[in-house]
Amino acid sequence: MTIRTAAALLAAGLSLLAAAPTAQATSLATISPGERIDYTADDGLGSFCTTGYVYTGTNDHSYAITAGHCHTEDGGRVITQTSGATGHFVATVVAPARTGGPDYGLIDFGLRVASRTATDTVAFAATASPLTPNVGDTVCRLGVSSGTHCGAVASTYDGDQFMTTGMPASVAGDSGGPVWITDDDGTAHIVGIWLGEKSSADNSRR
Repeated sequence: MTIRTAAALLAAGLSLLAAAPTAQATSLATISPGERIDYTADDGLGSFCTTGYVYTGTNDHSYAITAGHCHTEDGGRVITQTSGATGHFVATVVAPARTGGPDYGLIDFGLRVASRTATDTVAFAATASPLTPNVGDTVCRLGVSSGTHCGAVASTYDGDQFMTTGMPASVAGDSGGPVWITDDDGTAHIVGIWLGEKSSADNSRR
């Protein structure tokens, strides 16, 4: 099977909607990259995914970017497992299946939530990354179901996604998690989000 990641996170989502993360009061509920989020639609049906990039907007609201296909219906709400912060999708872009197009969603958690750029194991750069993955680069991903894994970029997939090799299959719930490159100084830069499982003749992952 194959796994795909979305470069559209930075190219479209962050450049249009994001501001650099800023520190907020530590007494507030928090959101972080790699955190489990549970989505419940208005009809009561639900799913869970992983947060990718998080930041504080110019309106002082905290936002998270995850996979767009995590937002299965109009409306509904999102709850973070760690702090119980509640938000809602304010933008979703999902290209048709197997086209390699963008797949991401933006969640607004409001004013009383603080965004953090670190997980329990990884401290990410505090601002959006200008880096674009190249074939052969080592990339890592974090999903709430399968944990952290690293591999290499194998090829691009129709412009917005990348194929990777050397990573195990992801598990339901990993979608939306951060994908990053670590630079020579040891700083981790988020360059995309993880999307899920597909199949490929050469067994590469995207």
